[in-house]
Amino acid sequence: MTEERFWSLLSARLANEATPEELAELETYLKENPAAQSRTGAIENIWSVNPSISDDYKEAAFNKHLQRMSNHFSEPVLQYESDLPEEQVELKVAKKKPVFRIMAWITAAAAVAVLGYFTYCYFPFTSAKNSNALAQNTVSTKRGSKSKIQLPDGTQVWLNADSKITYNENFQGKIREVQLSGEAFFDVVHDEERPFVIHTSVIDVKVLGTAFNVRSYADEKNTETSLIRGSVEITLRNNPDKKIVLKPNDKLIVDNDEAKAETASPDVVRMPHHDRPSLLTLGKVNFKENQTTALETLWIKNTLAFDKESLEEIALKIERWYDVKVSIPDTRIRRTEYSGVFEDEDLEQVMEALRISGNFHYDINKKEITIRP
Repeated sequence: MTEERFWSLLSARLANEATPEELAELETYLKENPAAQSRTGAIENIWSVNPSISDDYKEAAFNKHLQRMSNHFSEPVLQYESDLPEEQVELKVAKKKPVFRIMAWITAAAAVAVLGYFTYCYFPFTSAKNSNALAQNTVSTKRGSKSKIQLPDGTQVWLNADSKITYNENFQGKIREVQLSGEAFFDVVHDEERPFVIHTSVIDVKVLGTAFNVRSYADEKNTETSLIRGSVEITLRNNPDKKIVLKPNDKLIVDNDEAKAETASPDVVRMPHHDRPSLLTLGKVNFKENQTTALETLWIKNTLAFDKESLEEIALKIERWYDVKVSIPDTRIRRTEYSGVFEDEDLEQVMEALRISGNFHYDINKKEITIRP
């Protein structure tokens, strides 16, 4: 289904003009496309808050927004955080079949235009001082959720929990650029004429066509880039003259605090993970026995993994993975390192495995976990 068809069906549904066949078509599409579910839920919430809109208002919104939206039917236009529960996008068949549908497309387009107007009001992408921001899309995930999106050039992006990606809506120009906060796995479509660049708070990652993982959370000590295939060029934002080129299975760890310091040395040191220096460490991605997927990318397959990581670092992953808050008052316990792989395990199973390995105790009170000696 094209984006144009999606918006047409959704608009007809909101206007109570959709036939049972159209509702069934939309329901099938939503079940197969979680990202569309998120947009649908957000739009329905907006629509329900504004149930009555005058014809003059619709016409004004139509004239103002239809052209912009029709030019970008292939790209998402809503800022959303995560997949909404299915009940929020449950389809209900209209009680009466419409008798007259002579101006069906114009009606749907007008409804889409009004949605575009309210989307703009409720999900602002922009600052009045920056007109370029008008053409930016932001996709984000909440804690406890993940998402997969396709950029306008065909590049596939998997977003881990509590992450956000922003990109230019038309994705045109000599460089394909995205802003990332959090963790994402990219499978970039090759285009020698248009490099692909990911900007984080401390590094820029430049590629032509490749697959790699970038982890850059604001509350973590390090930014990590793990290359699966192809090649990438990494530049420190505070030292653009220093460029590090990664080969397949290379992993670069950047200390965020040191990278932001103006006096930081850009030297790359090759040493084990647990002995890494203050700024840059070049190592290899982790493959466990009988594993064909790197530990750094197992999260895509809904597998929680950590390798020689402190309990403090693991706690941050658990917080995002299960949408909880972890408290570790004891400093000694925080520094203890663990390794583990958990496939589709619930919170208590993960905590119990850690408890047995680390000989500590824990309490779970709703969404709060306390770890103690």
